[in-house]
Amino acid sequence: MKKGVMREYMQTAPVLYLNEEGLIKKSGQIVAELGKRALISGGPRALQSIENDLVSSLDKAGIAWEKHVFKGECSENNINLIMSKANNISAEVIIGVGGGKSLDCAKVVADRCGLPIVTIPTIAATCAAVTPLSIVYNDAGEYQLDYYLRSNPDLVLVDPIVITNAPVKYFTSGILDALSKWYEGRAAVKNIDNPDIFTASAIKLAELLYTRINKQGEEAIKLVRSKKTGQALKDVINLNIFTTGIIQSIGQKTCRGAAAHSIHNALTIIEESHELLHGLKVGYGIVVQLFMEDLPEEEIKEVVYFFRKLGLEPSLKGLKLPYSKKIIEGVAQKATTDPVMRLMPFKVSKEMVILAIDKLENTVPNY
Repeated sequence: MKKGVMREYMQTAPVLYLNEEGLIKKSGQIVAELGKRALISGGPRALQSIENDLVSSLDKAGIAWEKHVFKGECSENNINLIMSKANNISAEVIIGVGGGKSLDCAKVVADRCGLPIVTIPTIAATCAAVTPLSIVYNDAGEYQLDYYLRSNPDLVLVDPIVITNAPVKYFTSGILDALSKWYEGRAAVKNIDNPDIFTASAIKLAELLYTRINKQGEEAIKLVRSKKTGQALKDVINLNIFTTGIIQSIGQKTCRGAAAHSIHNALTIIEESHELLHGLKVGYGIVVQLFMEDLPEEEIKEVVYFFRKLGLEPSLKGLKLPYSKKIIEGVAQKATTDPVMRLMPFKVSKEMVILAIDKLENTVPNY
């Protein structure tokens, strides 16, 4: 599979991003500007959460539609399957619904078909809804490559009510993934003597994101748990989805990731990890990265305590994953060859990753 091309020009944001209560009920009039024949692709639970409002609105706007129930991974086989369905109905627009893998798959389909893409995240767990990038796995769930798209999505529709109806674990997972932009960016920028304006902007945004999540994150989680909306919820949704995506886009060549995401990708060699949410594995990767950077123990403790408030016990045991010398060596090997590991401010060896994981596993459970 071709990776796509990392563009020389700046890809920053979707053409239109909306975050508004009740938005799905009037989505048809907005989607109609992009096409009159739509293929909707989403996971079964995601579709169930918005399907009635979505298709009713599409019908009112005179948009013909077909539905594809997405299952499994953002893999080459799934991409080809959805492309075939899009071609069979002569789709003019693709509507991706759900979480990261479903949205990533829909984005690749739209990119290859040369069609506009509408993303409707039903959980605020990643920034996949807004980025010009899809993460591709094999059918077994093991990370394969980063696929660069021609552009960001044309339209992103976020309804806070839909987000609150999803289990809170997805929301907290999104917070962990968002926070990685600060921890990874802070590390990566140390390797850049004279950051350009885009990198500098990405780091400033990441710092703002970190500050606001520390200030509003717990309140937003309480709102999700109580199925209520409010300004803190809307702000953190925007941080999880939009701001994180902007940081990734403008910092694409320099600080869109580092060790935390490399550890996430490497954990996919462990079969039991495939059921874990993206943000939980990234959160674990953040703590591994802090040990790799040899930061003061008190700083690492503060991060661990905050992550526990978000529902993450950052250890393999806490994630209910197996821990053995063979497994750690495999994870370390894959992590050191991962593309974004090169963005760390020092050369990373397999032995360095093994040492950091072992140190985490032997100390963090005692914090």
